[in-house]
Amino acid sequence: MSTKARQYWPALDGVRAVAIVCVVAYHLDHLGSGWIGVDIFFILSGYLITTLLLSERGSSGRIALGNFWARRARRLLPAVLLLLVVLGVYAWAGGPGLVPAQLRDPALATLFYVANWQQIAYAHNYFAAFTAPTPLVHTWSLAIEEQYYLVWPILVVAVAGLAASFGSRRGRTVRTVPAGGAPRALLYVTALLALVSAVAMGLTAHLVSVNRAYLGTDTRAWELLLGGMAAMVVRPVPSPGRQRPWAALTVLGAIAVAVVVALAGTSTALGQPPGWIWDGGLVLAALGAVAVITGSVRAPAGPIAWTLSLPPVRWLGRVSYSLYLWHWPVIDLVTPSTIGISGVQLLAVRLALMMAATCVSYYVVEGPLRRANWAAWWRRALVPIGFGATAAVLVAATVAPPLAGTAQLASTSKHQAGRVSSAAGPMTPRSVALTGSAPSVGDPLRVWILGDSVMEDSSPGVTAALQATGRATVVANSSFGGWGLTTQLAWVSQSQQIIADYHPQMIIGTWSWDDAVAEHHPKTYAALLRRALATWMTPGDGVELVVLLQFPQTGPSPTLLNAKAQAQAWAAETEAQDDWDAIAKKVVLEFPGHALYLSTSQLFAPHGRFLTWFRTADGDWVRARKEDNTHMCPLGAAELGQLVVNDLMAPLGLGTPQPGWQYGAWTTEPRYNDPPGACPADQPPAHYTGVAVPVTTARHRKKAGHD
Repeated sequence: MSTKARQYWPALDGVRAVAIVCVVAYHLDHLGSGWIGVDIFFILSGYLITTLLLSERGSSGRIALGNFWARRARRLLPAVLLLLVVLGVYAWAGGPGLVPAQLRDPALATLFYVANWQQIAYAHNYFAAFTAPTPLVHTWSLAIEEQYYLVWPILVVAVAGLAASFGSRRGRTVRTVPAGGAPRALLYVTALLALVSAVAMGLTAHLVSVNRAYLGTDTRAWELLLGGMAAMVVRPVPSPGRQRPWAALTVLGAIAVAVVVALAGTSTALGQPPGWIWDGGLVLAALGAVAVITGSVRAPAGPIAWTLSLPPVRWLGRVSYSLYLWHWPVIDLVTPSTIGISGVQLLAVRLALMMAATCVSYYVVEGPLRRANWAAWWRRALVPIGFGATAAVLVAATVAPPLAGTAQLASTSKHQAGRVSSAAGPMTPRSVALTGSAPSVGDPLRVWILGDSVMEDSSPGVTAALQATGRATVVANSSFGGWGLTTQLAWVSQSQQIIADYHPQMIIGTWSWDDAVAEHHPKTYAALLRRALATWMTPGDGVELVVLLQFPQTGPSPTLLNAKAQAQAWAAETEAQDDWDAIAKKVVLEFPGHALYLSTSQLFAPHGRFLTWFRTADGDWVRARKEDNTHMCPLGAAELGQLVVNDLMAPLGLGTPQPGWQYGAWTTEPRYNDPPGACPADQPPAHYTGVAVPVTTARHRKKAGHD
């Protein structure tokens, strides 16, 4: 490749502009398929980096890896370090919308460019996160690109060197690709790697998870490699005398990308890309992007290239890296709950803030440092110093806050409100048909706790409350994330094993992973739940009593920053939970004396208002639910334990719990700080009264007297 090959193509800045607009619109909930903008960035990066490497090799006969990486560092590092320091200071200052302890791992992963693997390891779902999103969730793509910048030049040097060595031993000239001057061996290796990566993406999306396919370097490398192949086979100079075919190709490429963007945005499921994206749809969009990139270079006067080269479009493309860094932190932290506005006003504030941060980053920090003379040793020493200082700021600013504990529990009347369903009417010692003598200190009631992660968080409090009576002991606890009769296909054999090993007399359980089946196939699920109770209570060796708890009311998800989407998701979730509760409440009636249903809404949603914080007997507020508004903090677990004991004390002959059990060592278990900072010792807003729970179909029926 000649040293005279053009090194700046205005239209490619325009391609960057289109990509960043797509991404920002996606994160603002205005373009459902805008995530494709990241794919465009990947292809463009592969094209430009390979063009630079081949140009250097063509002009000097070698590639100076150290100089290449130094240029990348000058271009990329200052803006990232600035972002991380600002977020660290914001966290340290207690800025709203950010849990400092939950910033540490994503921030350090961003600093060392492994954010994509950190998100995979933490099972973070880019499209529908469960835990609260962090302002660095978007840096996974920067990690993939940086990993590419590290490995790709080495591969180019290695393959080119091996090809030259092999050719010299055989006395042959190394065969090159005529257009770009790259060794043909490099093109073949790149094509093979791209094919393997693309196939791996499709298989991973269908066989492992969409999230793993989307975030993995191995499953996304094909786009960067495809851009590199384009640089090898298409000369990066205007086509002499044949611009019309290239201009037409550019138009076709733009149409292909637009079609994929339009279709991918209308057929998503569960917030994820449609399945056909992984079966060739993304490849079509990538090929369209390649056509736009190469066509714009070869035919700069074409209509697409001309449009992409307009000054405002080019400017947006030049600052696209800075805008990419800052747009998501602004969206994540500037929300209706943090600044009190919504709609068009919120959109205007967000756009203004992200553009202001972008300009400061680009003109005040990135530009001057990129143009500075780094030959002096003291300036080069600033790089490791900057890394170390940034890491120190992040570690210091993200120390976990004090965790919410428990407190003096509320009065008994708060827990009991006649919300117990049984076939025997009011609960009395005769409501439950337990064999043998009443539980005692010498022969306590043996209890088995089961359920999903909400029950898992609740189980220490329930266990402590039961065992504080002196007449009950938890012998088995099989509660864990994802538990459900429809998700654990081996529940029958597992249950039989637990019963055989521990001989529990009573089961206490609740779970939500069956909600979708209960909602859409109520008769089928009722039969399954009926079968479960019958299996657990098999005569001769089964349990004698099953207590199903109403699933604790959940709150609005903090992962959804769009208020309308948050309200819709909460209503749908509550509807499904109500359907499970209704089935559980009816099925227990078929097992008189052996099954009970205990209501929990009087605790977690009194008077129809969901509570994240509980007011204690002392009049203080203490957090009862984690930041996700779903799982339990120690106080929530303790209050649930107290509710269970209060409701079962009379019919089972349990004693009064010994005072102080709610302050036991169980309150400091690691689960209550998972993820870090999940249960901060914070306070609710002034005049807090909770959040009104959506009124579902089941609740309409209940109010009308039809339930």
